[in-house]
Amino acid sequence: MADPWAFGWTQVFTLFGFLITIIIAVSGFRTFGRWRREKLEERRIETALDVLAIAHETQFIFQNIRGPLTEGYEWADMPQWDGDTEDRRSRRGPYFAAIKRINANAEFFKRVWTIQPRCMALFGRQVEHTFMKLHQARRHIEVAAQMLAQRANEEHREDNEDTRKLYEQLRRDVFDHGAFKPELDRVSKLLTEFVTETIAFAEPVIAHQYRPRGATMVVPQ
Repeated sequence: MADPWAFGWTQVFTLFGFLITIIIAVSGFRTFGRWRREKLEERRIETALDVLAIAHETQFIFQNIRGPLTEGYEWADMPQWDGDTEDRRSRRGPYFAAIKRINANAEFFKRVWTIQPRCMALFGRQVEHTFMKLHQARRHIEVAAQMLAQRANEEHREDNEDTRKLYEQLRRDVFDHGAFKPELDRVSKLLTEFVTETIAFAEPVIAHQYRPRGATMVVPQ
C-alpha cells in the first residue's frame, strides 16, 4: 500500500499549478495597475489640453466683451424702462450691450464651469483659486454694467469724490479703452493671472508629449 504522505509527481504538479496561478495573478495585477496609471495620465493630458485652450480663448472672449465700441443694434432689443427716452436708452445701451456679449459667450463659460472640477480632481483643489479669478472678472463686469446702466438712466447730478471714484472704477471694469493705468484695471489683472496660473499647472503635463524641444508657450498680455 502506497504511503499517502509520500511526495510524488501529483504534489509537484499541484504546487507548480499554484505557482503558475500566483504568477498570473501578480502579472495581471501589475498589468491592471499600469493600465490604470496610463488611463489616468491620458485623462490628465486631455484635461490639460482643454484647459490650456480655454486659457488662450479667454483673451479673445474678454476683448470682445470689453470692447469700447458699441453699436445701436446691440441694444435694439433692450427692455423699456419707465419714463424711457431715446437719450436715456442711448446712454444705457452700451452697458446692456456688455451684458449681452457675456450672454452670447455662454458656451465658453459653461465649458469653464465643466472643466473646473476635473482640474481640481487631477491637479489639486488649489486650482479653484485660479478659476475664481476668471469668475470674479466676469462678475465685476456684470455688476458694473448693471450699476452704470441704472446710473445712466438718472439725471445728471453732482457727486462727491468717493462716488466719482467708484463710477470711474466701474467704467474701467466694463470697458477696456487701453488708456487706463494697468494697476487700476482689476479685470485685466484677474484675467492675466488666470491665464498665467493655468499655463503654469497645465503646460508641464503635456510639454514632453507635444512641445518641440526648446519651444516655449507665450503668456498673453
